[in-house]
Amino acid sequence: AIKMGDKIAVLRTGGKLAQYASPAELLMYPADEFIEDFVGADRALKRLALQRVRDIDLWRAATVRAGEPTEEARRKVADADLEIPLLVDEQGRPQGWLSERGMAGERVRPELRSRAEPTVELDDVLRDALADLIESEVHYSPVVDAEGCVAGVLSLEVISQTLQIPPEQVRTGPDLVGPGDEKVAGSEGASR
Repeated sequence: AIKMGDKIAVLRTGGKLAQYASPAELLMYPADEFIEDFVGADRALKRLALQRVRDIDLWRAATVRAGEPTEEARRKVADADLEIPLLVDEQGRPQGWLSERGMAGERVRPELRSRAEPTVELDDVLRDALADLIESEVHYSPVVDAEGCVAGVLSLEVISQTLQIPPEQVRTGPDLVGPGDEKVAGSEGASR
């Protein structure tokens, strides 16, 4: 394989072009059995290595602060993609998922149902973020920016929906190493 910009050319023995496509297209739509064998059986998981958390549409979080009027917090929950409010500190950093008791009075109280763990960063590769969710045995996690402030929520459902997106619509960062990049021209075994 030879990486050419945003595309990869996979060559058969003798230098014949087998497929020229983006990494996502190679993984989702291999041209034939040769390409399927080339990219391997775990194509969906490899695709997760092509994107960072910042490249996908996250759920909107209902971020609330201790002392905030409960009525206002409930409006935020109604507008969010997740019905569980996320308690944040004054700087917007996640503290934990708020319990129903925390929303029971006139003002939000810092009574947590669970800590906000794991916390995923916008620059994390999706494959690593998925591993964090699975290892922590949770379905969703707050996503934070470089300052540690909440940027959204990543969930198993969001990751699953991301894998359904056609490859031509996949947003990937230029700094990512995609599947097959270790087989770049000039490296050992550059073509099959």
